[in-house]
Amino acid sequence: MRSSYSFRLVQIIVLCAAVSATAFAQYGGSTGTGTGTGTASSSGGYGSSSGKAIGIGVGVAAAVTGIALYVHHRHNAAPTQASLVGCTQSAQNGMSVTNEKDNKTYSLAAEGTGLKAGERVALRGRMARDGSGDQIFRVQNVVKDYGTCSLSSALVAPSASR
Repeated sequence: MRSSYSFRLVQIIVLCAAVSATAFAQYGGSTGTGTGTGTASSSGGYGSSSGKAIGIGVGVAAAVTGIALYVHHRHNAAPTQASLVGCTQSAQNGMSVTNEKDNKTYSLAAEGTGLKAGERVALRGRMARDGSGDQIFRVQNVVKDYGTCSLSSALVAPSASR
């Protein structure tokens, strides 16, 4: 968490430096005589060194913008993990779990996790839908096994299917 704030701070500092570099390149010091006529002499206009500074500033700003967009896209494109806590039950086609938080029942895709019916568990994984539109929870790991379910939750859980 702290590293993301540090990364954002560095991004802001780099962006500010890039913007100020382009502003400095455009409005650098003038070596004119100061006659007040409002015309630019050859020494007070944009020289070749100012052009290089503007080009560097624009390049840095473009690179920072590109990196920021890439990081933002990667962050939003990453699939989110879900977690739920509930009691597992035997179902027609495998096993299901009823989430205690929203009382919804999910079919479990939990190959190799060693889950058994009648256990109260905390699971981490991804939500999905099967071909018929039913909700599936693809288990990545069992966070915690709380032991066997109480009798009241075992009786309520099968009727909560939605």
